[in-house]
Amino acid sequence: MKFIKIIIAILVVGGGIWLIAGWNQQTKVPSSEPFKLGFIGPLTSDAAVYGIDEQNAVTLAVEEINQSGGISGRRIEVIYEDGKCTGKDAATAAQKLINIDKVKIILGGICSSETLAMAPITEQNKVLVFSALSSSPEITKAGDYVFRNSPSDLDVAKGYADYIFKKAGYKNIAVLSENTDYGMGVRQVFSEAFKNLGGMIVADEVFRQGERDFRVQLAKIKSANPQAVFINPQAGITGGLVLKQLKELGVTTPIFSVFVFSGEDARVAAGGSAEGLVFFDVVGLTTEKGKEFRDKFISRFSKIGGSDYDVGARYDSVYILADAMKKCSEDTDCLKRYLYNLDWYDGVIGRYKFDENGDVVGINPLTPKTIRGGRVELLR
Repeated sequence: MKFIKIIIAILVVGGGIWLIAGWNQQTKVPSSEPFKLGFIGPLTSDAAVYGIDEQNAVTLAVEEINQSGGISGRRIEVIYEDGKCTGKDAATAAQKLINIDKVKIILGGICSSETLAMAPITEQNKVLVFSALSSSPEITKAGDYVFRNSPSDLDVAKGYADYIFKKAGYKNIAVLSENTDYGMGVRQVFSEAFKNLGGMIVADEVFRQGERDFRVQLAKIKSANPQAVFINPQAGITGGLVLKQLKELGVTTPIFSVFVFSGEDARVAAGGSAEGLVFFDVVGLTTEKGKEFRDKFISRFSKIGGSDYDVGARYDSVYILADAMKKCSEDTDCLKRYLYNLDWYDGVIGRYKFDENGDVVGINPLTPKTIRGGRVELLR
C-alpha cells in the first residue's frame, strides 16, 4: 500500500506539472517584438538615386502595413545599410545585419555586385535575399534563398541586340561598358547575341567603376567608325558623363544605352547631349494600379529619382514578404517555399511569379524609350 501511495503521489505531482506547463503553453503571450528586416543598397555613391528611391518605397510600404495592424499584430522595422554599389561594402553590411542585428530577411542588393557579394554569406546563414533591381545573369544561380522581381540581363540584353540589329538596322556597333558585375553581364550577353544575329562589334571598350574621364576609350570608338554606339554604365551620372564626352569628341552616330537614363541624374549630367538617345527600360508603372502607386509615391516624396520600375518592384517586394511572413513568420525555409510556390501576384509593376531559380516570370523585359526636349518618351 505504501508503494502504491508513492506511485499515486508521483502521478498527481507529475500530472499537475504537466497541466500547468500545458496551460502556460496555451496561454503564452504572442511575441510583441517587431519583425526586423535588413536593407542593403547604395545610399551614397553614383548609384545613390536608386538606393534612396528604394528606401522611400520600403518606407511607404512598411508604414501602410504597420498602420493596418502589422503582421499578426507585430510591427515591421527596417535596418538600412549602405552597400555603396560595391561587393565589399555589401558583404560587410550583410555580416552586420546577420550577426549583430539578427535579421532573417534582407531587401537588396540593388547593384548586382552587392547581391552577388552577399549571397554566399546569406546562403550559409539561411537568410532570405529579395532584390528589386539586380539583373546580372549570375544571380540566377546565386543561391536557393535569393529572389528578384527584376528581369535578368540574359533576357534583357538579348532584346537590346535584337532591337538594334533588326529594328534599327545597324549591322556594326561599338560597345563601351563599366567594369562591374552588371556591366560585364550586359556586355557578354549583348555582344554574343549581336554577333549571333550576324552583326559585328568593331570596338569593345571597358572603363573602371568611378571613372570620370573616358576620352581614351571614346577616341578608340570614334576611330573604329561604327554605325552606332552602345554605352553600358551602371549609374546614371556615369552614363550622362560618357554621353557628354562622346558628343564633345564629335561623335554623331546614333547612341543606345540602358535603363539608367530613366533617371533625372543621368540626363542632368549629360546636359543637351542626351537629346535623341535611345535607351531600354522595363515597362514600369503603366497599369492602373501602377499609376495609382506612382501618384501616391510622388505625393509623398515629390519625385522618382531613378527608375519607375525599381520603385514599384521594391514596393511590391515588401507586400509579398509581408504576406509570406503571415504564414511563415521568420522561418526562411518556409518563406522560400512560399515564394517558389507563389501563384501569379498582381503588383504595381504587373502580374508575375517566380521560377525555380527565384527569377521573375511574366514581366516584359524590354521597352525602348528616347529623350526628347529633355524628357523621357516611349519610342513608338
